Amino acid sequence: MNMTRSLLLRRTLVYAFMICTALLTVAPFLLVIMTSLKTMNDINMNGPLALPHVFHWENYSRIWEVGNFLTYYKNSVIVTVVVVVLVVLLSLLGAYPFAFMKFKGKSVFFLIVLWGLTVPLDLIIIPLFNNLKSMGLLNTIWALILPQIAMNIPFSIFLLRGFMKDIPYALLESARIDGSTEAKNLYHIIMPMLYPPMVSLIVFTAIGTWNNFMLPTILIQNDALRTLPVGLNYFQTKFTMDYPMIATAAIVSALPAALAYIIFQRKIISGVMVGALKE
Repeated sequence: MNMTRSLLLRRTLVYAFMICTALLTVAPFLLVIMTSLKTMNDINMNGPLALPHVFHWENYSRIWEVGNFLTYYKNSVIVTVVVVVLVVLLSLLGAYPFAFMKFKGKSVFFLIVLWGLTVPLDLIIIPLFNNLKSMGLLNTIWALILPQIAMNIPFSIFLLRGFMKDIPYALLESARIDGSTEAKNLYHIIMPMLYPPMVSLIVFTAIGTWNNFMLPTILIQNDALRTLPVGLNYFQTKFTMDYPMIATAAIVSALPAALAYIIFQRKIISGVMVGALKE
């Protein structure tokens, strides 16, 4: 009887702790959503934590009409799509030889690729700025695309190579005996088996590119080329801040990344576990 009460008490405490943790996690998101449905008059009169008496859904239509938000959104979509496509293509072409082909210096080249995982953006941002300026790419859309491709390649090759190493080599040998080329092996044999890590790679790359703030801030001065994270600063001026519009813009900008993670969360976890741990 005492054991049953002790077990019940422990379970109650565990569930209470989990519920409190969940509420603390969700509370900031609920506060942002409530703020997006208010006006500045509501916040000044009732305080930032009060529930809105009237839900101002027009904030979500107004956001597309002010502050070049549509332009920022379009730029973010273009940069994210191009980066994801090129990262997936280049990482497939890079991971395949490291996993299945034999050539001199293979281990050394792979270590050089892994070395890219240890280089922080803060360390290379000044040389990157000078290089892009000398090439005439500064303040262009390619100043956002090319560096993010380079920064995502090391992790992408590492992830896909780890998964490829688990695929039986006999499959490729049989295909080569039948006259298949390396390109056909990659497209018809390897890629169909890479669904979980490919989903993980696409989602991680897309979210990282979508939310990148440092590169657009430093490398882009043209307002017509800025992306969403930088564009949110439009709603902040020197003397005042439109909190409802900032909250609305934050929700609209974060929604694609949040939906992608929610939809593919199981594939992301399984892809990372399989691709990174199996050798």
